[in-house]
Amino acid sequence: MRVFNLVWAGQAASLIGSRMTTFGIGVWVFARTGSTTAFATLILAGSLPGLLTLPLAGVLTDRFDRRRIMLLSDIGTAATPLALLALNAAGLLRPWHLYAMVAVGAVFQAFQWPAFSSLITQIVAKDDLSRANGRVGVAEAGGIVLGDLLGGTLYAVVGLGGLLLVDLTSFCLAVCTTLLSYRLLPIIPAARPKDAERRPVHAEMAEGWRFIRQRGGLLGLLVFFAFYNLTMAMALVLVTPLVLSSHPPSTLGVINAVGAVGMIGVSGVMSVTRQPRRLVRAVLLVAVLHSGLLLAMGGSHGAPVLLTVGMFGVLGGYAVTNAVTATLWQRKTPASVQGRVFSVRRMIAWSADPIAFAVAGPVTEYVGRPLAEGPLTDSAGRLTGTGTGGAVAMVFVLSGLLLALVVAVTCVPRAVRRMERDLPDAEQPVAEPVPAAPAP
Repeated sequence: MRVFNLVWAGQAASLIGSRMTTFGIGVWVFARTGSTTAFATLILAGSLPGLLTLPLAGVLTDRFDRRRIMLLSDIGTAATPLALLALNAAGLLRPWHLYAMVAVGAVFQAFQWPAFSSLITQIVAKDDLSRANGRVGVAEAGGIVLGDLLGGTLYAVVGLGGLLLVDLTSFCLAVCTTLLSYRLLPIIPAARPKDAERRPVHAEMAEGWRFIRQRGGLLGLLVFFAFYNLTMAMALVLVTPLVLSSHPPSTLGVINAVGAVGMIGVSGVMSVTRQPRRLVRAVLLVAVLHSGLLLAMGGSHGAPVLLTVGMFGVLGGYAVTNAVTATLWQRKTPASVQGRVFSVRRMIAWSADPIAFAVAGPVTEYVGRPLAEGPLTDSAGRLTGTGTGGAVAMVFVLSGLLLALVVAVTCVPRAVRRMERDLPDAEQPVAEPVPAAPAP
């Protein structure tokens, strides 16, 4: 785990720096324009290019040394804060510069995740995969929490330029730790056999989807997560209006903070404990827990205590799901196609958020409100209430019921239920550290 821990530390620092910059850029754009459209455009520029780049990123990840891909990704992404820092220092920074640079950074970052996830199976033993993925969860959750906290604190002191400088420093740290890993582990097994046929890029882009489609268990799990992520993302988007409909912003801050503590704490536990014996069962049990929590939060009538407990459980459960699912896919996917397969997984995960942002409002207005104030007023409406808060709460109830249905349908096919038994683990050649030379 020494090599993994070294690379992981650099990537964790980079995540914090990137989140700080994202926070600062959002504040800068909104302060300069006062436009929610400009802010939404920034979010789109930071997500859509990366999503479209993932198929190509998967192909290149499987073709070349994964550490080299990570190095190029970090260096390319670092060009974004460097260019913005120069423009800001010269007083020439404009919103359109941010859109362009954020889009370029998103393209380079699209290579980072499949390369790192695929590298883990090459440097970590199978029994340690769950702990490694737990630490990845700690880095991701910590990046969100610490990045927003430090970004909000430092922006008032050092401004956008200072945040960009911190981000640039974090990228340098990530590059240095990856380079240092070559001293501990100069050579890792090739992901792709030397005699493997190299086909055109467009043909290899479809290989990840083809691999999943030919394995019913993985396909069923992918479909499950498509609905699971969409349902949960839509509910999480609506937490803010649910809380603010009847409570002050300080209550929302406490609820979000407790949820973040749940995610970091559970990820920390996963990083030092062994993986569950039945991975698929663990994923489905967490989904059942989430279904119950959504129902409880929807029927809480806005009670802060229940909403706080719900957010702790929701984000803590996410930590378990992320670590367990990553371990499952790493064990069942050969190293030679992991880049392409993991890119397909990432596209599903990244697609959930923009879809949820788009449908959450209309669903609340045209489904939640009519039900809360119409035919269900005397039944479920007594728990959810009426008005904006009641409409949002009704969506939570419906999301919980839908998620329970998705779990029930997923449990029907044998291919998913018994995937761990029926689908053998792929052979993963793990690199061994070079022994130290004997003393003369």
